[in-house]
Amino acid sequence: MSPVRHQFSACEKDAFAPAIDGIIKEADEIVGEVADKKVLDAALITAAQAVEHYEITRYGTLIAWAEQTGKDAVAKLLITTLTEEKAADNKLTTIAERKVNQKAAR
Repeated sequence: MSPVRHQFSACEKDAFAPAIDGIIKEADEIVGEVADKKVLDAALITAAQAVEHYEITRYGTLIAWAEQTGKDAVAKLLITTLTEEKAADNKLTTIAERKVNQKAAR
């Protein structure tokens, strides 16, 4: 992502840190409150998806900026990353729906 960071100051690593730190803090709090491992697994997937969803929204915005400013190579790189983030989110959903949520509900 380094080439992208040079194109947009909003991509600087620290620009995302406070939000991600908040999501991680929330996940840590949930982990501390959940005693049942089956429920904990579902909670961890929820926390991981919160990170993915945050990243998806950011990459979508950055793609729009890149396209609007004529930085097509940057947009292409960001689209690749966005696709990867969406795939990770879909995998987490599949794991939750096929196994984890059912176990947590018992």
